[in-house]
Amino acid sequence: MDADQSETIPLEDANVRIPEADSNSVDLVEGNSDGGDSMTEGSGDLLGRLGLDLAFSSEKLANLNVLMMHVATKENELEAYQAEKEDALADFEDKALEYDLLSGIFDSEVRELEDFIAALQVDIVNAHEIVSASYDLDMKEKLHYYEELLKQSQEQVLEMKTQSAEFQRTLLRFGGDNGGHIKDADDVENGQSFNEEKINMQTVAQQRSILRMLEKSLARELDLEKKLTESRKIEEELKLRLHSSDHEVFCLEQEEEHIVEKLFEADNAAEVLLGISKELIGWLQVLQFNLNSLNQRELDLKSKLQDTLEQLEARESALQALENSKVELNELFLSQSNQLKATSKEAEDKLALTESEAFTLREKVSTLEKQLKDAELELLNAKATVGSVQEHHNVNREQMEKVVVDLNDKIMQAEFGVEVAETKCKSLMEANAELNKELALLKSSGITIEKVTLLEKQLRESDIQLQHAVATAEASQEKQGMLYAMISDMECLIEDLKAKVAKAESHANIVEQKCIMLSEANAELNEELSFQKARMATLEASLHQAENTKLATAKDIGIRTKVITSLVMQLAFERERLQKELEKTFKDKSLEHIEAKPSNSKSTLEDVRTIDAGQLNCKHLFVTILIVLVSIVVAYIFQHDSCPF
Repeated sequence: MDADQSETIPLEDANVRIPEADSNSVDLVEGNSDGGDSMTEGSGDLLGRLGLDLAFSSEKLANLNVLMMHVATKENELEAYQAEKEDALADFEDKALEYDLLSGIFDSEVRELEDFIAALQVDIVNAHEIVSASYDLDMKEKLHYYEELLKQSQEQVLEMKTQSAEFQRTLLRFGGDNGGHIKDADDVENGQSFNEEKINMQTVAQQRSILRMLEKSLARELDLEKKLTESRKIEEELKLRLHSSDHEVFCLEQEEEHIVEKLFEADNAAEVLLGISKELIGWLQVLQFNLNSLNQRELDLKSKLQDTLEQLEARESALQALENSKVELNELFLSQSNQLKATSKEAEDKLALTESEAFTLREKVSTLEKQLKDAELELLNAKATVGSVQEHHNVNREQMEKVVVDLNDKIMQAEFGVEVAETKCKSLMEANAELNKELALLKSSGITIEKVTLLEKQLRESDIQLQHAVATAEASQEKQGMLYAMISDMECLIEDLKAKVAKAESHANIVEQKCIMLSEANAELNEELSFQKARMATLEASLHQAENTKLATAKDIGIRTKVITSLVMQLAFERERLQKELEKTFKDKSLEHIEAKPSNSKSTLEDVRTIDAGQLNCKHLFVTILIVLVSIVVAYIFQHDSCPF
């Protein structure tokens, strides 16, 4: 008995220590919930609370390991007792009851620790969301270290759950063997009376029925715990989904704002393009005005050329003498060359101006093409973003419908679990009533105090189990109410999302209309650009033709000036030669006149003068006719080249 008492001392100590741990765990869980409400105070405080909670869980795991070892030693003692079969029945019952209590306490502590670790996991997920927004690497490393510790503690809790399940199985096995030991003890006690044997048989049958009921209640409790864990996991998943849906809605709103900004930018770009097109139209009008002025100048030049030709004809008609014709021709050629040089310089200046204007027009056309390409790319991007937004809204709608269907299924499961828990509560209450009746009968029959205390303990345990079952039923009802509230919230959220989807679709339609308007404006601008390009090409071709004609006329003028100068030189040489010949003939005639007779001097002199005058008149007429013919031919050629039509 002393040994038994010394062995029961750690049980009392464990019973005293473990409720304290339970109270601490409850306080820490409440503190954890309060910390979850005040998570916005700072990520540092949150990590500090997580560190304290993990330290508490590690300490509790160490205490549970000690308790598990103690329960294992009790299990070994029971197995040794079952193998030897030498002790009394009362000692076996005491040890079995002690083992039952220790295993039950161990199981309840493991479950509480599992719930506490699940709450810690939720806090770590929330801490992830807070720390991810910051850029502190130390906090992220601490959070990663806490996650590893949590995983290790979860593995240890799973091992303890398996060990507690083994303890429950051994308890059921020892409960089945206990009946055999009682029967053997009843067979050995031949000296007791028949009434005592009958009472003992009744107690054994009652104990067996109680053990069976306890086994059933344990199995039901395990099922309820599994369902509770599943419902908690489902709640966590729903919370995560709600958070993700809120995040997606926020992203969609940002995308809508970005699309609206792009649309405003597209409107501004369209207005800018319209202004640029108006400027281009103004430049084109200026170019047309310049071209008209150039045409007018060309007509003026042609009229001037005609006037000069008329003047040349008038001057050519006035050329009757060699000297006057020579001077007039020189003056005419010099004036024409100067005028042609001036006109060529003016034409070159105008060509340079037209080339600079054409270059500026080309640059503006290239900038317009780039802006049109950018506008088309923006339109394509806007259309793609609108299509992606619509697809994303459709996917979100399908996901929310699936979530509602899953919630309805889970509500049905929870209602079924509540019904099962209510039936279990009713059965346990009936069993308690039967046990109370049996206790009253046993007290009236005068059974030993130890058996009465054992039965009272069993009644207390059954009451505790009833309270646990009622609490679980109430919790399941509360969870059912929470699920209904969540479903209503989800429906409201779905309606809000549908309204947002409708707004987005209307906005998308408006965007499409604006895109159509922009595409039409772009098409018009493209047509205007093509027309302007064609006009620029024609202008460039006309400019090239004008340049080529001017170069050809300049070459012809140079060639003709060279020809005219050569003709003038030839005329000068001919004039000198004729003067020399005239001087020679005059000298010869004078010598002949001196050598002639004086009687015939008068007649000879008159003859010489008449001959000389006749010769001079014929030569002069021939030379003047040649000069007039050359000038007429040159004037005709020049007039034909200047006015080909």
